Amino acid sequence: MKKLWKIYDLSLIFIVVGIFFCGVTATYSYVLSAVELAVVLLFAAGKFLYYKARHEKLLFRVKTVTDELTFSEGKAFEILTVPCVVVEKDGTIIWLNDSFKGTFKISDDIAVNSLKELLRKNSIDKLLEGRGCKLRTDGMYFSVYSSEIKVEDEYIYLLYFFDETELRITEKEFIDTRPSIMLTVIDNADEIYADFKESDCAAIFSKTEQMIEQWASAYGALCRKYSNVRMLIFLEERALQRMIGDKFSILDKIRDFTYEGKSTDLTLSIGIGHEKDLSESNNSAKQAIDMAQSRGGDQVAIKEGTQYTFYGGVSSGHEKKNKVKTRIIANTMVEIIKDSDNVLIMGHRFSDFDAFGSAVGMHCIVSHFGKECNIVVNRKNTLAAPLIDLFEAEKGQGILISPEKATGKKGKNTLIIVVDTHKADFTDCPELLEGSEKTVVIDHHRKSVDYIDNSVLFYHMPNSSSASEMVTEIAQYVDSKPVLDKFASLALFSGIMLDTRNFILRAGVRTFEAAAYLRSRGASTVESKKLFSNDMGIFRARNAIIDEAETYKDCAISLAPEGIENVRLVTSQAADEMLNIEGVKSSFVLYNNAGGVNISARSYGEMNVQLIMEGLSGGGHQTMAACQLEGVSSQQALDMLKTEIDKYLSN
Repeated sequence: MKKLWKIYDLSLIFIVVGIFFCGVTATYSYVLSAVELAVVLLFAAGKFLYYKARHEKLLFRVKTVTDELTFSEGKAFEILTVPCVVVEKDGTIIWLNDSFKGTFKISDDIAVNSLKELLRKNSIDKLLEGRGCKLRTDGMYFSVYSSEIKVEDEYIYLLYFFDETELRITEKEFIDTRPSIMLTVIDNADEIYADFKESDCAAIFSKTEQMIEQWASAYGALCRKYSNVRMLIFLEERALQRMIGDKFSILDKIRDFTYEGKSTDLTLSIGIGHEKDLSESNNSAKQAIDMAQSRGGDQVAIKEGTQYTFYGGVSSGHEKKNKVKTRIIANTMVEIIKDSDNVLIMGHRFSDFDAFGSAVGMHCIVSHFGKECNIVVNRKNTLAAPLIDLFEAEKGQGILISPEKATGKKGKNTLIIVVDTHKADFTDCPELLEGSEKTVVIDHHRKSVDYIDNSVLFYHMPNSSSASEMVTEIAQYVDSKPVLDKFASLALFSGIMLDTRNFILRAGVRTFEAAAYLRSRGASTVESKKLFSNDMGIFRARNAIIDEAETYKDCAISLAPEGIENVRLVTSQAADEMLNIEGVKSSFVLYNNAGGVNISARSYGEMNVQLIMEGLSGGGHQTMAACQLEGVSSQQALDMLKTEIDKYLSN
């Protein structure tokens, strides 16, 4: 077996230089020159014997390998089409066959002593494990297997390289051509018809259709229109990944579209089904588009299996001016109430004025039809204590019940009404929803993937200011006679004031219409304002949190000190106040709670804090959100929050 690699050594240079100096020395001293020449010759003889012994040892090792594998003198390895190489543990090459040389383009006049020089960053240890590993180098893919052979007291390794490049290319092509289905819907088409002439509407939708087609065609996707506002798009995996990389630029193009110099305020929702076949992808695309619009529109929802991924969602959505849906919901709700034996109403955990106020409004509606009704509330964990105390002073004991007592009142024909949340585990008593056959959900928060999906009526309006606004509108349609009393009007008015921050945020036309109706039913702005009054302790604690605030990329962030009473109320108020700092677009207050850290988030709408909180397994609304992190320290939670802020800003 011939040795294919040439061994270059500094010793050769030393010998040549030594002989040269011997000649120089001979010009003035033959004796000294003879001594130097003797030293050089002895060194050369030693090196010759070393390389001869090493060569014989390598030949012995290779022969041992071939004997172990019953090949005669390694000739079979020479003609084997699978690239093979024999190396020491550190990657030093002992021998290789012609196939290996051809595969890695190695010529006889190139000296490569180590496999590391060929495979660069790939780990030698991983290749020598023997169980087989995947390797990629210079655009080629291999499965590498090794055999360990003991020679004297050392080990050498025989490696086989099986070329899988063609297989990987075929696999990648199969994945890249996996089909998906995309549905696009213009969110606010009704407003376009109301604000523009018929001919202008046709031109606007035609231009929008053209923009979507051009965008999709740039990725090799196929578009089909099936209404003025809806399009069906077929696309491959490679196109979808490019769209994701480009952050679905069509959302910005549609949002910025103007017609004859006038803003159209158009937004686009996209639902994508990403399943194994077209039928499943079509069903998932329909569910995804519903989810995208339920979260306020102007975003992309991708559904694969049970998982959703969202992109966009930077705008606040458009208020729906038509109340036909509300009237239909109200009529349906009346039928459900009349068909029930009793009703239990509950809001979210740590109920606030909106959750309890909307529950009081629904209690008034249910009582109007003569049905037994109770409000489920955890008195120990609530932010609406002033309103709750006033309710019992006005209505008496017995209407408000604890979650423990509520389970005893649940029967087969009991109606459960959930207000101000659509997630079962966020309610005051999740056990009530287990096995319930009659559940109604009324909520305005952007829809999460783990929503209550077995309800008989799911009334979800992410563009409403509050659940109290939604209940107020329902109350106007359940009967021709007024059903809200003075206290219910006050409770609903307070809920609207809380979620709009005194009619500053998310207060649309319908919000003021609802407030005007409540005012006509006896709601007092002065009494409502008194409910938000704080004692001196809360005022000082709130200011202490604000004093500790720091800014991070236009965000105000503060860690609440330990020992604050009513910490949830104080931190939420502090987060609201921090928005008044110049240059702050959003605020976050962190506080320790039961072995973890909670975060209250607020904004004026320029930043979507819901998306940031969703990244931490929380949720909420565009301007008001929160999350609960378990098993982390304050510093860890702070680092996680900053990471999510960075992700949001990068998108």
